[in-house]
Amino acid sequence: MKLIDEYLDTLYKKDNNKSTLELKQEMRDHLIESVNDLKLQGLNDEEACKKAIEKFDDGIEMKQELHSIIKELSLSLDNHKSIIKGIRKIVCFISIFAFLTFGLMYYYSDSLQKNRNELGKSFDEEIRILAQKYDMTKVDEYRQELESLLNEDKYRKIKAFRLHVADMEDGNTSLSSSGVNAKTVYEKELDYNSTKAYTQYLGYDGKDFLDKSGNIINPNIFSEYFFYFESKALIQVSLITGVLSLVSYFILKFKTSLTKNNLI
Repeated sequence: MKLIDEYLDTLYKKDNNKSTLELKQEMRDHLIESVNDLKLQGLNDEEACKKAIEKFDDGIEMKQELHSIIKELSLSLDNHKSIIKGIRKIVCFISIFAFLTFGLMYYYSDSLQKNRNELGKSFDEEIRILAQKYDMTKVDEYRQELESLLNEDKYRKIKAFRLHVADMEDGNTSLSSSGVNAKTVYEKELDYNSTKAYTQYLGYDGKDFLDKSGNIINPNIFSEYFFYFESKALIQVSLITGVLSLVSYFILKFKTSLTKNNLI
């Protein structure tokens, strides 16, 4: 079918994009079908090819064929766009959900840290007040008062507490321990039997200060918070998921536009 190939080449010179090649193949198939019909009517190959091309050039069959091809391509495009549009909606929903999760978890995590710091500073101040009244190496003198503080409702989140004291010479005014090792004079240990799922214990290490006798005091406070480490992990996961989903959304949008331009 050399005549048909030459004829189609003259119609689409130097146009080799995918949609044009598909269109050429559709036309070639149609012309060959027309040639075969004409050969059944008694024409030879060359005559049948020329007659098929002539009929095609008259415009009637060409218009019908083009209309049919354009309709098929349009349906193909609509179907393709519909699939991509559906995927885009899913990706968009994932992106929105991920960014909402990121915002909520960031706010929750930040609130827990602020609450931990406020609680730690408040209890640290209570210990400072005790230290102004007592020699903190003599724990029996203030044990009852300390435990009464720990049992107050506002400090119910404090689940573990350690009080370290460096025993200095009376009248010391320096926060430098000068090689004197601090000892743990009081310790409230965490009750692991009462721990809850997804509960973590955040430490607050207060600054050193002096007691009544000049000993160096350092309290360690551990308060209970729910879902803290999980929220930190979700912040990272949701941010990465949100960004990737957003990028995917715009890639799919660009692909839809590119596909439409290629098929037109």
